[in-house]
This record gives sequence, structure tokens and C-alpha cells, in this order.
Amino acid sequence: MGITIESDRIVKVSELHNDTSKCVEAAQQGPLFIMRYGSPKAVLIGTGVFEELLDRIQLKRDLTQRKEISTGRIPLEDLQKQHGL
Repeated sequence: MGITIESDRIVKVSELHNDTSKCVEAAQQGPLFIMRYGSPKAVLIGTGVFEELLDRIQLKRDLTQRKEISTGRIPLEDLQKQHGL
């Protein structure tokens, strides 16, 4: 997975250790990438982003479950694929 990281969103592990409070505050404004030996090792995110991710995961689970418990209807596209149409 290739990601682009803005330079102002990067901190070294030592910076995180020395000024944790500042890093936590910065993470509230957007993801903060923790670097070790020049490569990203972790991402610090604020609680708002974390809660949003949890909501998205739950929504995806709900949609998947609904699809599995569907009324037995098969989409036209699936029928066409099954019968080579």
C-alpha cells in the first residue's frame, strides 16, 4: 500500500517519547506518522478518527450480514455471470 505522508505529519520515535503531549494534540488534527530508522512504523490518530473507523467497520459488517441474509433474490448480473451471458 503506497501512501503519501506530508512532512509536517511525521515524527521520530524519540520526538514522541520526548514530547508525547504535543504529538497527541497534533494527532487530533490528523494522522501522525511515527518513524523509526526512516520508515513509518505506526500511525497515531485522534479519537474522532478512531470512532469514525469503528463506525465504518460496523457498517461494513452490517451490510455484509444483510447480504448474506437476503431474501433469496439473485441480482441479474450474478445470473448472467453464472450462465455465461
